[in-house]
Amino acid sequence: MLNPVYQFLQNKLHSPLDIPPPQIADLSMGKMQFAIYGEGIPLLFLHGGVGGYDQSILLFKRYIPQGYKMICPSRPGYLGTPLETGQSKEAQADALAALLDYLQIESIITIGISAGGLSLYTFASRYPERVKGIVAIDAIAGEYLIPEQTGKIAQNMFLTDFSLWFTKESLVYFPETVIKNLIRAEGYLDQQKIDQRVKEIVESQEQLEVIAELIYSMSDYAPRQLGTMNDMKEGANANWDNFAKIKCPALIIHGTHDSDVKFYHGVFAYEQLKSRKKSKIWIEYGTHYCFFFAKEAASVQETFRKFIIEHS
Repeated sequence: MLNPVYQFLQNKLHSPLDIPPPQIADLSMGKMQFAIYGEGIPLLFLHGGVGGYDQSILLFKRYIPQGYKMICPSRPGYLGTPLETGQSKEAQADALAALLDYLQIESIITIGISAGGLSLYTFASRYPERVKGIVAIDAIAGEYLIPEQTGKIAQNMFLTDFSLWFTKESLVYFPETVIKNLIRAEGYLDQQKIDQRVKEIVESQEQLEVIAELIYSMSDYAPRQLGTMNDMKEGANANWDNFAKIKCPALIIHGTHDSDVKFYHGVFAYEQLKSRKKSKIWIEYGTHYCFFFAKEAASVQETFRKFIIEHS
């Protein structure tokens, strides 16, 4: 009899993804690829590194409230959006405003994860009238350097086409090992806590599905490479001065043990924002993907939904 985890992952990783085909918007600064998922009130999602429109949909489709739709662009340098559309975080913010014009959307709640924080905070500060609220999830807030302990592991897992293909195939046959390496690469946890987190993920079909779709969405690295390298360059040169201009409602979510985008990014953003309505969730022992995989994930996701409903 086949192991049920093996069977589930085998089916998941070799089945069509539940995502709509992307579209292309012709903007004054260049083309921007995007996809729309769902129907209702629009929400804007800004993906992280090694991402694209598909990653936003795959990671967040389970967690948006009913009656909402996801607007998911590929940021410049990713998939079908040329890097020339916007290399700097300021140029990317301008492109996002132009995309809203193209879609005839006046204002919107904007969600950014990881490297998506670079354009999230800049968009909110440059275009306050277009942003109803922001949610930052383990998001870059200022200067970002490749983490000291995760660089080699992450590069071995994610930063070549072969390593991503190998990680994807290995997930089917050795899920515990792949998940353990992912958690080790993205967090400051001791071995006991890593083992416990792996056990929790393997025993949860939803979390297994999320991790499979995360790796699936990264497995075609070549068309994401320019964007990933640009994020690293922009992150290394990023400053910390956008926050005094941001006054919209804000929810800042960050793991205390995130070794990729370190905890102080979340703390700094929360403390410096001038929002009258701002709240924070610090996930204890949370690693970079704690929104999806922490013990408190279900509670955090419910708070996320409530914030969207309240401020849209």
